[in-house]
Amino acid sequence: MVDTSWLGKLKGSAGEAKGRLADDAAQRSAAAKEKHSIILNQNEVLTGNWDAHKVLFTTLGGKLRTITSDDLTAFRRNIQTAQANFTKGITAKQVIELSLHADRMASTEEIHMAVPVSATNGTVRYITNSGPNSKVTRHHVTVQFLNYMAEASSGAGGARKSAQRLRLAPLKFDCDCERHRYWFRYITTIGGFNAGRAETGYPKIRNPNLYGVGCKHVLRVMADIRSGGATLAFLTRLLKKGKAADNAKAAVRQAQSEAEKVAANQEKRKSAKELNAIRKAVNNATKPKNLSARSRQVKRSPDPEEAIRVNMRAMGIKDERQIESMIQLMRTQAQADK
Repeated sequence: MVDTSWLGKLKGSAGEAKGRLADDAAQRSAAAKEKHSIILNQNEVLTGNWDAHKVLFTTLGGKLRTITSDDLTAFRRNIQTAQANFTKGITAKQVIELSLHADRMASTEEIHMAVPVSATNGTVRYITNSGPNSKVTRHHVTVQFLNYMAEASSGAGGARKSAQRLRLAPLKFDCDCERHRYWFRYITTIGGFNAGRAETGYPKIRNPNLYGVGCKHVLRVMADIRSGGATLAFLTRLLKKGKAADNAKAAVRQAQSEAEKVAANQEKRKSAKELNAIRKAVNNATKPKNLSARSRQVKRSPDPEEAIRVNMRAMGIKDERQIESMIQLMRTQAQADK
């Protein structure tokens, strides 16, 4: 018998999702207000100026070290490249194709289920199982289907045909996991396909090159949007209800028994066709673009932690406990996603 206990009770899951997002927003706000905040905001990247008391680090070049003016130039170029890639929005297929190889592999090996559980108009909330080392048993992925109102207002081809078109069309997304929060939310924000809170802090430690777009939970959802039966059936229900309404607005909730059935079927078929989109992307993965010349020219300290100590002391920070605390924080952040 397939274990669907990870799915939990759907009743209350919306509150859980909102609670996680609220906690995330509160933590982000508090971090930005700290006296020695290490968040590098958009204005600082663009102008090259930041508070003299702010000690900043990056992993650009592969090692943890203090930020230089050359790094800011590289960051600006990375932003321009990312924005240029997403001027026409993003589709489920593109999310998969533009993702990192590690996230694709983790999605196929660890995330076997993605169940659509509720929808309001064109915004659908999914629940996925979590990975083996996760602190939680499930994650919430939000997807906003941008063509929903047009499809719900049109009678062309019926609800199922509309659903088939909808899942090939542009969308926005968000996930409550830390991978999305620290690696990809900034990219989705500047790319214009973020369905959650905006992130203006450049991921200078986790993802300074702005590679990838989606975590393993998002990729599993995108695979189902592309070719899975759960999303097609759910969107068809939603569109049937929307087409019946004068204003095309509709809300749908998945029953507990139906959600468990969907999850069980996906677990049984986890090697079936709905995962082929990711597997093909893994096999045909393209290498990331080369770093800019300036990025490659950045000098690396033989002992980055000692460089941090020297720089912090030079900036007037004498408390050794504060210095060691900052170094430990950098170690933790650099290792968290390995």
